[in-house]
Amino acid sequence: MKNTYFLLFSILLFSCSGDPSIVSDSSDFATQAYTGTKTSNELIVHELSDPDKLNPLTSQGAGSSYIEHSLFMYLLDVDKEKLEVTPWLAKERPTITLLTEGPYKLRIDYEIRPEAIWDNGSPVTAHDVDFSFKATKNPLVDAEHQRPYIDFVAHIEIDPNNPKKFSFYTSEMHYAAEFSSGGVNYIIPEYIYDPQGLMRNFTLKQLSDDDAVAKIRGDLNLIKFAEAFNSEKYQREKGFVVGCGPYNFEEWTTGQRVVLKKKENWWGNALAGTKGFENFPSKIVYEIINDRVTATTAMKDEQIDLMRSVDPYDFKGLSQDKAFNSKYFMFNVDYLSYTYIGLNMRHPILQDKNVRKALAHCINVEQIIDIVMYGYARPIASFVHPSKEHYNNDLAPYDFNLEKAKALLTEAGWSDTDKDGVLDKTINGKKTPLTLTIKFNAGNDKREKVCLFLKENAKKVGIDIEIMVKEWSVYLDECTNHDFDMYVLGWVQEAILDDPKQLFHTDAYNGGSNYPGFGNAYSDVLIDNLRKEMDDEKRNAYFRELQAIVHDEVPYILLFIPDNLVCVNKRFGNAKAYLARPGYEERELILGPYKGAQD
Repeated sequence: MKNTYFLLFSILLFSCSGDPSIVSDSSDFATQAYTGTKTSNELIVHELSDPDKLNPLTSQGAGSSYIEHSLFMYLLDVDKEKLEVTPWLAKERPTITLLTEGPYKLRIDYEIRPEAIWDNGSPVTAHDVDFSFKATKNPLVDAEHQRPYIDFVAHIEIDPNNPKKFSFYTSEMHYAAEFSSGGVNYIIPEYIYDPQGLMRNFTLKQLSDDDAVAKIRGDLNLIKFAEAFNSEKYQREKGFVVGCGPYNFEEWTTGQRVVLKKKENWWGNALAGTKGFENFPSKIVYEIINDRVTATTAMKDEQIDLMRSVDPYDFKGLSQDKAFNSKYFMFNVDYLSYTYIGLNMRHPILQDKNVRKALAHCINVEQIIDIVMYGYARPIASFVHPSKEHYNNDLAPYDFNLEKAKALLTEAGWSDTDKDGVLDKTINGKKTPLTLTIKFNAGNDKREKVCLFLKENAKKVGIDIEIMVKEWSVYLDECTNHDFDMYVLGWVQEAILDDPKQLFHTDAYNGGSNYPGFGNAYSDVLIDNLRKEMDDEKRNAYFRELQAIVHDEVPYILLFIPDNLVCVNKRFGNAKAYLARPGYEERELILGPYKGAQD
């Protein structure tokens, strides 16, 4: 017996300070006609740093993902306006069938759009889907952060009569099976990324079984493919970064720019008017400027058309600048994101929960919001956005309290035995000062200021903190490899999917995004259970319990939810802002005058 059902997603209700598409601080100037001189259909987007890679299966940085979204396609996408799952490479949303017999739990039936072709004219088929998932699951490919999202997809069956049709079979139930199967793993062309057909020697079923994987890890075909796939060629070289999206990768000059060029005869043009198939800018140039003052000056001179995460100080000043507002839309968007300090829980000092809690009490979040963010942020107590139904409302941010911090450190056995102002303790038979480092990425002034505030306050309770700045790709590598005491990062959540496995499961420690090393057998089971639980009420209870554990264990010092401050040149008169990442859709921007209210 088989029962057919559909996984339905509710549109999230957000506690925004207004519609995200409404021009906020600059509302007095919103209808002011464009007075600039630019007429080019080339869109110049500011980036703070280089992408880490441009291989959509191995890259981890948010900047990379924004660029890749114009090059590659998922089976499914998210309508940023309605926050609903929408078909993209797939002809329509899949049918999901509950299986009551056999080893599999769900069957997910897809069909690829008949129009979809690769740049060489060959059709996009289920064989490319099969290859893309196998490439991600290859244990030697640098996709450890990606594998948790699709680990439940255990088998693929391709229709022998129509290579555009296929079915995924899952090893487990998954509350977000639709989006996780179709909306998180880009589909890439086998003929570009595996010209020798090395991955054809393996099946998706084989690569989804831990025992089978253990037996084949030494297979020369597996090794040879991974070595090539992980190489720089497939991360940044023209002709080897290829998808079926509307733009071609043209150039990456390190520290300067990444350039995408619109495909002249893209297959998706036949679907003009369909959501997700906008591709209006003739060229998209990601201009890399890691100094925010320089970047803001460039924008005022119209050398930058679009900037997200505008510095709060600059945004506040620009909102009152009549000349600037005659050339730019300004959006203040609620954001599914948070900024945090990560703590290495396996560090000899930081493995003590009391030390981690003491550090949390050394952070004056309200002061940071006022001074660093100029009010464009709000405190957060959990890794789940407060708007979501599974948010734990019982949690509160750690308060700024140096006396609590001192008491916790005393309880943990720290004291200043040599009266040098820095606490110390004997650890493993050796006198150890309470000295730590904190890292942030170059060019991010806000994160630098967070580090400075923490250093100043921590000093008052006897903790000595050294601040280190790192170039973005090096910084991300060091976080991934747990080469840190503390670090400052942000995490952007998906509107549709909340899957904590990548962040907090112990399986995600080696190569995944569990940088702090959080977790134990109990929290792992809790994460596994919430992913498999189809009852909303029970799953939400699991989510809330996990949030409480994370809050108590303090792998993160959660700081704030930043507003996404976005500026877009007014020559693109249809500019809108969205709650979903990255807060805009650059491919939909059309040259032309402002048409009225931004709705």
